[in-house]
Amino acid sequence: MKEVKVLKEADFECVKCEKLSVDCEKTQDCCCKTCFRSDDTNLLKTLEHQELEYLVDGKQQIKYKPGETIIKQNTSSTYVVCIRQGLAKVYVEGLKGKNLIVKLISNLDFITGGDLFNGNVQKFTISAVTPVTCCLINASKLSQLFSENNRFAVELLRHHTKQNNALLNKLVVLTQKYMPGRVADTLLYLKNDVFKANPFSVPLTRQDLADMSNMTKESLVRILQQFKSSGLIKTQGNTIEILDESSLQEISKNG
Repeated sequence: MKEVKVLKEADFECVKCEKLSVDCEKTQDCCCKTCFRSDDTNLLKTLEHQELEYLVDGKQQIKYKPGETIIKQNTSSTYVVCIRQGLAKVYVEGLKGKNLIVKLISNLDFITGGDLFNGNVQKFTISAVTPVTCCLINASKLSQLFSENNRFAVELLRHHTKQNNALLNKLVVLTQKYMPGRVADTLLYLKNDVFKANPFSVPLTRQDLADMSNMTKESLVRILQQFKSSGLIKTQGNTIEILDESSLQEISKNG
């Protein structure tokens, strides 16, 4: 059996490069500690090396094409999703084919569903927007570590609380703001949280943007045109540039 060299976190930083270390088999599957976020959002930072090895042992790394489903709502799933590369949308499938996109996930995002503490039925669908490479990790192993590692349990609870708070905030936005405020929120979210650039290229359809804003595609297109006419944004194909962010923030604030 080939001996695997255990590398310290300082020895490499595979999240920032494309090279594969021949000295670390786990790195090739993007499952070392440094392959997850190194900031405060890293759920696994409290795990010991043996615990991390236990967690990633047997995980599945899969590549998805745009439009393919990663996790399906109302189906049984025993995995949590860690995005290695690409962009995916998390959405709730409603009545009469209407969807509500609650968030976008990208590189190094770690998504847990209802299968951790409340059965194994997923409450949302995740599908690829761009080509996506992700790891599917056995949720039962997270549950086991939750019961054995108090520090990890705290981090996981914080993660779930943050997800729940974001969903509650999304609910308030979609139910209490008028349509221009919701579209402004969507544009600011794309610029500041998803792409972190201006201008930014959006690999989403107008229907996707409408699903993020809880409105019809026709209403979204009309409001985007109003924003363009007012000099707030500029669009060219799938590229959007925010020209007056302070005004968009004011529209968002006032609903």
